[in-house]
Amino acid sequence: MRNFVYVLTALLAPVSSMFAQGQLATVTSTAPFQLRGATIATGQGVPSWPVMPGDAIKAGSAPVAISFAGGSTITLDPGSSARIAISGETPSFVLESGTARYTLSALSAVKLNDPASPPKITGVYTAGKTASWWTTGRTVLVLGGAAAAAGLAFGISAAVSGGAAVSVR
Repeated sequence: MRNFVYVLTALLAPVSSMFAQGQLATVTSTAPFQLRGATIATGQGVPSWPVMPGDAIKAGSAPVAISFAGGSTITLDPGSSARIAISGETPSFVLESGTARYTLSALSAVKLNDPASPPKITGVYTAGKTASWWTTGRTVLVLGGAAAAAGLAFGISAAVSGGAAVSVR
């Protein structure tokens, strides 16, 4: 029995290593697109599709959103195509044609390659935090509004309490 377990373990070990490099990202779109050369029809109850190393993606008539682990996203514009690979342990995005936009959660989250000429991939790196609504200009606006409200309240209070006392019998 022990020999059977050893043989089974030896046979199954390569299988588990084959699946070690699995899904790199997920892809979603509102219109049909191509993944691995097959046309994917959207709206059939499957919200996203897995992207594996070496997969080719071609957007149809609508943008295609590619979401990576850690929150990084790349959006292929309609008619654009790209290939997803892996470089070491880092996903790699190669724009083959068209345009794409990206938002990275970390500089090393996804390796971006753009062989298209001229470069047509644009995006931002958020330095580990999302863009904030609270800016210096908005702080001044809020403080100015608070001061105006306080002044208005003081004026109303002075106007109301400045009259003659009225007694109720």
